[in-house]
Amino acid sequence: MKILDNVNTKVFEIFKTEENIKEIGILSAYCSYSAFYDISNDKTARETFFKANVKIIMGMNIDPKIQCLYINYNQNNTKTNKEEFNDFIEYTISELNKNPNNKTVLELFKEKCQNSSLEIRSANDKTHAKLYVLRYNDKSTIKKMHGCAIIGSSNFSREGLHQRKEINAYTEDGFEDFYNFFQDEWKNTSSILDKENEKEFFDRVGIKDKEEIKQNNNEAEETTKHATPYEIYLKVIYEYFNFFTNEKLLFTPKDFNYSNYKYQIDAIKSGIKSIMTYGGVLISDVVGLGKSIIASAIAKNLIEMKAAEEIIIVSPPKIIYSWENYNTEFKLNAVIKSVGKLDELYEYVKNHKKTRLIIIDEAHRFVNSKTESYNIIKNICSANKVMLLTATPMHNTTSDIFSLIDIFDRMLTTDKSIAEIKSSILKEERIIKSKYKKDDNEKETKEKIKDISKQILGLINPIIIRRTRKDLKEDLEYRKDLEEQKTEFNNVEDPKLHDYNLGDISKLYSDTFEKITPNDDEYNNKGNDKTLFDDNNNSTEINNNKFKAVRYEPLTYLKYTTIEEKKNADKIIEYVYGENINADFASTSSRNLTKFMKHLLVRRFESSLYAFKKSIDNMIDKYENIKTWINKDLYPIYKKGDTLYIEDFFSYNNENADDENDIEYDEVLDFNKTNKKIKDVKIIENVKEVLEDKFFEDFENDLKILKQIKKDWDNISSDKDKKFIKLIEELKKFKKENDKRKIIIFTEFKDTADYLYESVYKDDELRELFKPIKSTSQSKNRDIIAANFDASLNTDKQEDDYFLLIATDTLSEGINLHRAGIIINYDIPYNPTRVIQRVGRINRIGKKLFDKIYIHNFIPRLEAQKDIKNWQISNFKLNLINAIFGNDTKILKKDDEINSLFSLKRENEILTDDDVSWDNEYRDIYNKIKNDDKLLERIKSIENNIVIRRESNFSGLLEIIQSKNGVFGSLLKNSKIDFNIENIFKTLKADKNEKYIPPSENIKNFEDELKRRKNIKKSTSSHSALNNFYQYLDNDEERDYVKKLISITENKYLSDKTIKEIEKALKSKSGCSVGILQNIISSDEVNEKFNYSSNNLQSIYEDSYLIVKEEFSKYSN
Repeated sequence: MKILDNVNTKVFEIFKTEENIKEIGILSAYCSYSAFYDISNDKTARETFFKANVKIIMGMNIDPKIQCLYINYNQNNTKTNKEEFNDFIEYTISELNKNPNNKTVLELFKEKCQNSSLEIRSANDKTHAKLYVLRYNDKSTIKKMHGCAIIGSSNFSREGLHQRKEINAYTEDGFEDFYNFFQDEWKNTSSILDKENEKEFFDRVGIKDKEEIKQNNNEAEETTKHATPYEIYLKVIYEYFNFFTNEKLLFTPKDFNYSNYKYQIDAIKSGIKSIMTYGGVLISDVVGLGKSIIASAIAKNLIEMKAAEEIIIVSPPKIIYSWENYNTEFKLNAVIKSVGKLDELYEYVKNHKKTRLIIIDEAHRFVNSKTESYNIIKNICSANKVMLLTATPMHNTTSDIFSLIDIFDRMLTTDKSIAEIKSSILKEERIIKSKYKKDDNEKETKEKIKDISKQILGLINPIIIRRTRKDLKEDLEYRKDLEEQKTEFNNVEDPKLHDYNLGDISKLYSDTFEKITPNDDEYNNKGNDKTLFDDNNNSTEINNNKFKAVRYEPLTYLKYTTIEEKKNADKIIEYVYGENINADFASTSSRNLTKFMKHLLVRRFESSLYAFKKSIDNMIDKYENIKTWINKDLYPIYKKGDTLYIEDFFSYNNENADDENDIEYDEVLDFNKTNKKIKDVKIIENVKEVLEDKFFEDFENDLKILKQIKKDWDNISSDKDKKFIKLIEELKKFKKENDKRKIIIFTEFKDTADYLYESVYKDDELRELFKPIKSTSQSKNRDIIAANFDASLNTDKQEDDYFLLIATDTLSEGINLHRAGIIINYDIPYNPTRVIQRVGRINRIGKKLFDKIYIHNFIPRLEAQKDIKNWQISNFKLNLINAIFGNDTKILKKDDEINSLFSLKRENEILTDDDVSWDNEYRDIYNKIKNDDKLLERIKSIENNIVIRRESNFSGLLEIIQSKNGVFGSLLKNSKIDFNIENIFKTLKADKNEKYIPPSENIKNFEDELKRRKNIKKSTSSHSALNNFYQYLDNDEERDYVKKLISITENKYLSDKTIKEIEKALKSKSGCSVGILQNIISSDEVNEKFNYSSNNLQSIYEDSYLIVKEEFSKYSN
């Protein structure tokens, strides 16, 4: 026996090296024309194949993609023999249209069918097995056995035979058993192609005989020869969009009492294609266009196609009830889990092996690849198909988008050339963001941001579906469809600013704001030197009247003067954060937490006096708690950086103890951490010795400031709340102007929502006038809100008991509120995408109640507008969101030059996005081609493998290829490579009058350079370390485990967190073992991910062929 892994020895070589073969039997789950093509184009393999009697059993189908490309299942999901024959013909015609060179395969087919030496049959009982049996000729003198067998993972495809790493066993021992097994399987098959039906087959696919093949090829070459650049441009457009829109749906939304909007039907088709091709899709239509309906329809189709056995929906708790409705309506029989129960879901997935589609709603929660939740969700999804839903897939950086895509993508952005482009994009963005912080050339920065967005779109276009309302209005077919269905969009008016006068509390407000507002330059980054720098870079002592929030950063006060102090400090840092963490990291983490908490305090201060007062009371309480710990010479630190209540510590085993102090102090240091609340707490001992005296001084000063703030504001009664007074004035105006236009007040904080509701409700006049309701997490409350604010409900289910809804941002996701026509942003959330989601709740597709939607923002006067420069970061976020995806709505400002989200210059200034998607222009052309029979026939008649030259303002090469996985382009322009599909289409664009020019001799140089640049690849540290570790193993089981671990690591089946844990184990000073690695990821998980990878992973260029290659040369003088 020997191993055939397509690395050292390829399966394909057997067809070339074995002599005197008289029978070849192939049982393969999937078969592809690429295998036949490679055999027919290799002289030795062709001769072996031609002489032998060949029987092929298709265990599943002719090609793994054909299930979603061509097959419509009947109610029992079974196919008649005639139907499978027709499917094979349709598939063959498709392959001929893609690659005319497949005619050489059909030539071989025809000859062998005519002499009865080729039969292709379909297994009656579908199987995923792969078996090759080759019986030797009786005249063979060099073989001791009767034949050989190959059994393993290789399908009968180009990848399975020689291009993709596989694992197969070649053996002559036991051949007869394998041969007899094949013969038994053959008896339980149905004919697809043999001598009986070969005439019909070749007539229908258009192949008559060799002379006609030759004539057709000559005619095709003549046609292609005279194809103009403009016709080639149209051909590429047709092939590109046809790939995503040629799905045949088994179900549409109309089957479940929803409207069949064309833009949704296109999304369903495209989503299915992306999932079947890439393993997943990111659906990112703007809020209100029906992502949940699209997702449900995709899931229903995949279930009926047998592409998934089970649907799992991961959802925020607040919208689980919505998914329960969709689950019932679309008859998905899905498992629905809250995002708060990922551990439970992971155990379920591990213990119940099925092929699944995982739908993750509000997927933007998983943009941080460093979190534990991301680690779990990636493990849940790694061997399943995935659908991500979010209207706001980017919160901070472009890496957010890539983190989302990495949950399922094992093919597109992992391609070695595209991965390099991705890496350079992230690097460029970091540089731009750094410059933006410094307020450099803002115009130049924004242009660079737009360039980045184009690069990103060029990478993720095949796996993202994103349409804005502007797209639906600009796309001719979409607009016509919406008009025919009498569906209109609301017009969102420019937001109106309500800046309220603080009156006699202005000074107090300003002074308080000054005390609590963080400063980006408050601390430098060197050790624990607490120095403040002024504008002239001169150091000054920090004002003792400034709240520093030092309780969140005690580790920045560790003593580092003597060698002994440094050792103690390093031990404490390692104790809190783990190995390989230095003081700089600890300081940065602590200070980031401190800044975040101070930002939070400022935001609650701006939100409402009630929320702010509660925060001050809470902070005083926690500072007093810390004092109790300090008095015992201890300091508790949660892993997240928070501090533990000493009462929780002392009552660790008795939550209902009447007297927590019954536990003696001596028990503190050796307690059993069984209480979940405190199990991750780190207790620092001897804090008065290890922390600087300055910490205790600053700590006391913080507490003093907090108590003074409390005293100052306790004297301010609610009748001095100018913001609330202004709100009531405006609400009464709105009600008087239009008493049918319901109102929603959004706030970032529950405390503020409670305060507003109670203030309105306890006033008899206001309660009667506004009929307020407050959003809660209870399902009954949500049903009441839906009945009063959701226009999509049947009229008999709609109610009018409430006019005013007071809600937090938890209601700004996943619910329709479009019976409201006014949104009031009582405060502006730190994350600008929340504002987008707020507006999206009332700007929905479907029933239009109002011509205009109004947005109102409440902002205090200038005294409160001294927040940190960090708001420029928020501006950066908005610009980047707008540039990549389009905000689609008027949110904050009309002028793109936003200096602060809290700027007073808001009147009639609102961020807009009037851009349409890059592909609208080309989609319109595609639709015109489809609707013009004569033009379509001409486009289809143009053969592939076109090579031409065009004159331009640059020198380079444009290459367009089509594979199983779509149409891809590579542009070599002035020695730089570009995969941006928008740039490629712009370059491909041609005038109708442009003439064909043959390529020059220089094209070979461009081809070589393009190939070289595509093959650049860097090795990551984790791969190198694992490979080195593997070399020293001698146990076969351990080597097998690590070899598979290397494979799934390279193919991105592990989260960053898991990879870092592996790297940490490999670098450990105490050494690493396979057992340690298996504690990080078990053998079962490695095997599952490896097996899924082996069966599903492929190159994006698999089975590719050239559509066109265009050489560009500079204009001649």
